[in-house]
Amino acid sequence: MTHARPRAAHGRARRMGRGALAAAGTLAVLTACGGSGGKSAGHTVSPSGAASSVGGTRVVAFDDTYAYEDGLKVKVTKPTAFKPSVTSLGHRPENSPITFMVTLTNGTEQTFQVTGVLVRVTAGESADRAEQIFDTARGVGTPLTGPMAPGKSATATFAFDVPPADTGRVDIEVRPDFGEKYTSVHWVGPVR
Repeated sequence: MTHARPRAAHGRARRMGRGALAAAGTLAVLTACGGSGGKSAGHTVSPSGAASSVGGTRVVAFDDTYAYEDGLKVKVTKPTAFKPSVTSLGHRPENSPITFMVTLTNGTEQTFQVTGVLVRVTAGESADRAEQIFDTARGVGTPLTGPMAPGKSATATFAFDVPPADTGRVDIEVRPDFGEKYTSVHWVGPVR
């Protein structure tokens, strides 16, 4: 669905999209885990088990793990309110910052390059793009790079700036490799 927006707002959204895309190229944020990951609070969902919306978008619930057919798994935790430090970048005082974790588990037989992971957030009924927040004082924004061997996991903590009126519907899109091999999956719901 296309929404008309004023020219200034449209330009700002395009700028935010480019910034989020560039930042996601480094899989902003970070903790590489040495093991195969802990137990999940949610369920594991296969491509056939994911709900589909208009256009074939794959949608799963927060805290559920999406498993691609080759064994790569992605989990997104439910977003929560976040208080950025005074040295953060990307936060505007009028917005409500959120944070969540993305965990990738390499269940394939090949080494996976985590540097190609794309994470985007839209919010509200009009699906406005949210700006990514970088906050080294809070451990948010350090890039995660390098290969992930089969059987290993990597977890990253993300923060995004969402208008207060839009926290009732947040859409977190994860695409493991900018779409070269894997399709996007969306985790959708309210901020807790």
